[in-house]
Amino acid sequence: MLGYSDDDIKNAAEIREWLTKQILEKQDEIEKIKITLSLIDAVLKNGSFKTAANLTTTTTTTPAAAAKSNPLQTKKMEVGSAIKSYKNTAVKRPTEGRRNVVDDPIAIEVKPIKRSKDNTLVAQVHIFPDSVEIIPEEMISISIETPPFRSFFLNRILQGMRNKDQEKIKQGYLSESEMINFEIITDEVNSENIKKVIINNYRDKERVNEIFNTAAWVITRMLEKSEK
Repeated sequence: MLGYSDDDIKNAAEIREWLTKQILEKQDEIEKIKITLSLIDAVLKNGSFKTAANLTTTTTTTPAAAAKSNPLQTKKMEVGSAIKSYKNTAVKRPTEGRRNVVDDPIAIEVKPIKRSKDNTLVAQVHIFPDSVEIIPEEMISISIETPPFRSFFLNRILQGMRNKDQEKIKQGYLSESEMINFEIITDEVNSENIKKVIINNYRDKERVNEIFNTAAWVITRMLEKSEK
């Protein structure tokens, strides 16, 4: 029987904790998808096509009147308002550290990463239409060599996504320019200290969620190891 070192057992326990958290996150996401699917089913069930006779008659109706006479129209207006409100909450990237100040894109969302034991903000994840940036807070110092950053976050999560993209490229479903890629920017003084992680071409929301959840867990573990 093969023996395992204390580090192997500890790493396995850490990965198990992360996988358990992933399962809970996915279950919550699945429930939300089911609710959305039920709403779509209701729309399809209650919807109807106009008859030829109705198409020959043009009627001018105000949006308010249409919403009053048609509950589905009310729901459509609510969804439209929600989308417009979401777009208006976009956050601009800070000027410092920009790659292109003139044509810099606008973040869709900025999600904080906080240390659970004291609720301290340790990093922020800036989500853009085609990239994700993980930026540790200035007071936080974490090394690229601190586990499990390289072994788990880079080699398993991000490289795992690249491997899947490479398979899609071989099958002709994806071009090389669309493949996910990442860049680690370190401090000019200490080349091991992480200043920013840039991930390009994530392409779908599921990957963003996985990147955020993994980064939050990994950074927390890195801080715990650094403080020992």
